[in-house]
Amino acid sequence: MIQAENIFKIFGDQPEEALALLREGKSKDEIHELTGQVVGVEDVSFSLERGEIFVIMGLSGSGKSTLLRCVNRLIEPTSGRVLLQTDEGEVDVTALDRNRLREVRKQHMSMVFQRFGLFPHRNVLDNVAYGLEVQGTAVDARREAAGEILDLVGLGGWGSSYPDELSGGMQQRVGLGRALATQAPMLLMDEPFSALDPLIKVDMQDELLRIQEELHRTMLFITHDLDEALRLGSHIAIMEAGRIVQVGEPEEIIVNPRTKYVADFVEHADSTGVITAATVAQPMPGPRFEVISEAGGVAIYARRGFPNLRISVDVAGKLVEIENMGKKAKVEDLDEVLSNPPPELRSQVMALRCRPDATLKELLHGRTHTNLPALVVDGDDHVLGVVGERELVQGILDKRAPVREAPKPNAVERVG
Repeated sequence: MIQAENIFKIFGDQPEEALALLREGKSKDEIHELTGQVVGVEDVSFSLERGEIFVIMGLSGSGKSTLLRCVNRLIEPTSGRVLLQTDEGEVDVTALDRNRLREVRKQHMSMVFQRFGLFPHRNVLDNVAYGLEVQGTAVDARREAAGEILDLVGLGGWGSSYPDELSGGMQQRVGLGRALATQAPMLLMDEPFSALDPLIKVDMQDELLRIQEELHRTMLFITHDLDEALRLGSHIAIMEAGRIVQVGEPEEIIVNPRTKYVADFVEHADSTGVITAATVAQPMPGPRFEVISEAGGVAIYARRGFPNLRISVDVAGKLVEIENMGKKAKVEDLDEVLSNPPPELRSQVMALRCRPDATLKELLHGRTHTNLPALVVDGDDHVLGVVGERELVQGILDKRAPVREAPKPNAVERVG
């Protein structure tokens, strides 16, 4: 959908001099000392796929908002290209003249600002319809469309009110609605929820995810809040001192930080909604399991340190049954247990079966119904691994996968 290539932004009256020094390997501080120029963005490249929420985050002064404004040229990049894929073909945003740039902004990009930017003299309906007015849409058509968007963002019935009659969260919904009304496939969002109270902020995140499920817009979202980034982002780019230091899916950022800066950033994040069962599970077959019996194409495994637990799989690695203290356990899907909890907690011998992408948070909720570990299985019911209390605790505290020992030949491979 959009691709940024080697974007630089230098503030000052001699940007080319500073750019040359950057390419010679000088640091931002050295360049400022030598030239007085300020490096805002340094050699940044990234790409967004259609329909994803791509989050750029970093501390204040890291360059994230400057980078966002380079994408639609509210700030002119010093060097680099921004390529936008449209239904009419690829557009080099950085090469457009002012008139064509204005048209691209009208039709293909909408922006949501931190401070709402509503017109105080216009009512809510006309604020939402403003982008359509700029596009030249007829009055009746734009008001009808704006009314539909107000219903979408939960403000149906508020169209005749004015911004000063709304709460902060409601005003931000109006700002979001105005961006959505233009039908622009690309939304640029500059810390849109940072001015809101914490509970309202969470509500707006929920609202954005709900709307995204329905509309599938492509979003470039700026935030300094890691928990917000983890919750919203399909991919996250972390910026430090004008550069992107890591890009990845939320779980990758948490589990495998590439620099100390990223590691410090994620240290106190709530990882339970991001880290998955596949990441923390002890693999089976694996070094923590031993085969205690095999016959008739079935291997029975015991986990070291848990002598009362028995897990049986067939020659293909599919689950046959699980026993605890000699009693066969009922095996239930985690999703089913979470949506329809048993009437009594821990009322029966029950094990959970979960998909590899089940989160720690889901597994923790599941643990309220059983003391037995969860079996991680694929779509064909092959057992991939086991998540018990140790793995849950390690995943929460260490935010890392368990240390893997070299696997030994497994019994299932020998059966048959």
